[in-house]
Amino acid sequence: MKFFLTLVATLALVSCAHAYLTKATTCVGRCGENDGTTGCQCNSVCTTYGDCCSDYDAVCTTCTDRCGDVYVASAPCHCNDQCQDFGNCCLDYIDVCNATVAPGAVTDAEILALSSELFALDANNVGSNVTINMQGSTSSGATDDVAPTPLFVAVPALTADTYVLFEALRDNYDAQESAPEDNTAAEQAEVAAFLDAVMATPLMVRLDEFMTEKQVLTGTLRANIEEIWFALYSRAGGVLGSSGFEHSFLGELDASSVGGFHNWVSFAREETLGNADYKGYIEYTDFGSGTYVYTNRFTWYGANKAIGGYYIGTSPEYELAVYTLCFFTRPNSQCRVEANGIQHFIQTYELNSNGQVLVGSAYPGV
Repeated sequence: MKFFLTLVATLALVSCAHAYLTKATTCVGRCGENDGTTGCQCNSVCTTYGDCCSDYDAVCTTCTDRCGDVYVASAPCHCNDQCQDFGNCCLDYIDVCNATVAPGAVTDAEILALSSELFALDANNVGSNVTINMQGSTSSGATDDVAPTPLFVAVPALTADTYVLFEALRDNYDAQESAPEDNTAAEQAEVAAFLDAVMATPLMVRLDEFMTEKQVLTGTLRANIEEIWFALYSRAGGVLGSSGFEHSFLGELDASSVGGFHNWVSFAREETLGNADYKGYIEYTDFGSGTYVYTNRFTWYGANKAIGGYYIGTSPEYELAVYTLCFFTRPNSQCRVEANGIQHFIQTYELNSNGQVLVGSAYPGV
């Protein structure tokens, strides 16, 4: 019996040792795979779960030794001859794989460079004069309130034309998704005035130059912005009660939930009015000088927003510019951008309405 027990124990140890030795410990030849082992991972979500292999960045975010790799959907970036068409090439694809830039294609490196430039050109950024009180950390599934006082402690006077004209638009919309928008001539004139001011800013002039140079658009940048952001469409019952601008910058209500609402000025104003109740932060990235990408949990008119994301301190024109850039170059995906040397992402979604491809939603994330 003792011999039998010893044999069983030995076999168990050998089995454990074999399992340990066969754990995945490298990303070589595994980029994009999720092999289900207890070893480290090499797919696009491993950074979220914190289980990437130590060589993940060195192996899977570069085209070194990967040119012509077979496409694997969950790989963080790609190095095949179609990646430019889909906008998912690794940043060094052109150089490492000796590829030529396809006509009209916009590379990830170009988006990073341009978004960094746009951030630097944001003369109306007021982050250095905004004071926030983060309070407690929370999660999207929580129900308690770990932030008994407002998020925004001090907001400076927003006197630049783009802010003033942006705020003039806030009362043009009914927050209920199922309520039709009247879209009066006076309201259309306010949209036109806002776009006039936005298009005259240096950062939007720069975006216009880039989009023209890369031949991304049909028609002018202004006409495209007006269409994708301000054209009305239906989210409920065929009623024209929504738009990309309302959803993303002002927020909407659908029963007991909040849709969109990804603008800090709107949140600060609604918080001051007592309509929005900040419940705590989830994640944030600090770009310096009081400017953030911030995700939090809050309620608005009692409806719940489990997780909401927005910039803090940036101007309306900056947000409109980077969202528009990503909408046209990386729609329906996480678009990597850069601000003050720090990378983060912008997620955009398309919404198809009567043959038009419009903004369904746009927001930043950590």
